[in-house]
Amino acid sequence: MDTQSLPVNRKSSIAIARLLDEMADDLELEVIGGFQGVGRQVFVQDINRPGLALSGYLDYFASDRVQILGNTEIHYMERLPAAQLQHRLESMFSFEIPAFVLSRQLMPNHLFLDMCNRRGIPVLRSKRSTDEVISRIILFLAEEFSPETIVHGTVVDCYGVGCLIVGAPGIGKSETALELVERGHRLVADDVVAVKRRREDSLYAESSPMIEHHMEIRGIGIIDVKSIYGVGRVRNSKRIGMLIELEEWSKESQYDRTGLSEAFVTILGVRIPHLLIPVRPGRNIAIILEVAALNHRLKELGIHPAQQLNERLMTLMSDPDA
Repeated sequence: MDTQSLPVNRKSSIAIARLLDEMADDLELEVIGGFQGVGRQVFVQDINRPGLALSGYLDYFASDRVQILGNTEIHYMERLPAAQLQHRLESMFSFEIPAFVLSRQLMPNHLFLDMCNRRGIPVLRSKRSTDEVISRIILFLAEEFSPETIVHGTVVDCYGVGCLIVGAPGIGKSETALELVERGHRLVADDVVAVKRRREDSLYAESSPMIEHHMEIRGIGIIDVKSIYGVGRVRNSKRIGMLIELEEWSKESQYDRTGLSEAFVTILGVRIPHLLIPVRPGRNIAIILEVAALNHRLKELGIHPAQQLNERLMTLMSDPDA
């Protein structure tokens, strides 16, 4: 699989309107000021609490982030004399600020709200606690700004291991996945797989909303796995544990027969184990994938069967009386 040719998509910015649309129900958000500015863009996935900026220290003010206001900031503004508050807000608003989000159904000082309205800086308010607002917005922004790519393949949750199956068209990816579903495993995506890097060391596969849990089986056509097998045999997202590449068996190719050497492939900067499985008549690929998934889980627990056998053989060869 040539991962170098995979197109990588990364959002450079998102509008506050999207945050409002996606998080309105989760955070019970409402817009209480700066309505005309909901089109403002956020360019970074971090957030900021502007306590130091409100105190007048602006040398390292992270103005390009979504600003979170909790009890501390709101009560601090209420204690400042109006003239001093106005001066500090004007200094702070000299920077480009994407939006303010208030927690705990707090109501800001009317002077703050008036200045946001005049400058078109959206002010959103949530009923949730400050910690909830911060954690959920961070997760949302991290998801939005995650690099992603599209892979032609199939993903199955097999014994808890996300298996990304790739190979040439017609090699049997969908049929293998269908047999795994029949054996009790869960389909994540078929044909078009969206792959996202959510953390530095984690890749997640997601199904496409357009073809969610549908598969093309040659000779039958399109089938809906969720309708046929039930919701217990599908899932929308799964961390990818390994990539399994299917190819037509060839006498000229060299295939791993011991399992002592491990191959890896890099997708979006993340290394994942790579298995090359030859396909030929009489081989049950679904069972082979089940064994591969269980073997992968053993390795994650620090148990490497091939290495253990090799060590026993080497010990026996060096000391036949042992």
